[in-house]
Amino acid sequence: MAHEDVPTHEPHCGPSEHAERAPAKVPERAFRGAVALFKALSDERRLRTLAFLSEGEACGSEIAAVFDEPLSTVSHRMKLLETAGLVARRRAGRHVYFRLLDDHVLSLVRDALEHALE
Repeated sequence: MAHEDVPTHEPHCGPSEHAERAPAKVPERAFRGAVALFKALSDERRLRTLAFLSEGEACGSEIAAVFDEPLSTVSHRMKLLETAGLVARRRAGRHVYFRLLDDHVLSLVRDALEHALE
């Protein structure tokens, strides 16, 4: 059903017409964490950065060059992604390298992009 075809009136069925079921048994902190995660993913440049990192680890200056941005902008973005639990960093001398935190993040990014194309 297309969005414009969605009725704006209340449904005609009552609670007695539905099987009884309990809400999902997921801890509240999981919902709060997921909201923070989706907020972090809601910016196109952050999502593009994660997609770039899905190909492997990269240093901050490489990310800045790829996106033609100042290193300070990239540093701020990476701090936000790190705080959201999406990327990890490691320092090697003067360089700071970033990678996706784990395979869950890789799947999340790839699935979101694939889903958007459906």
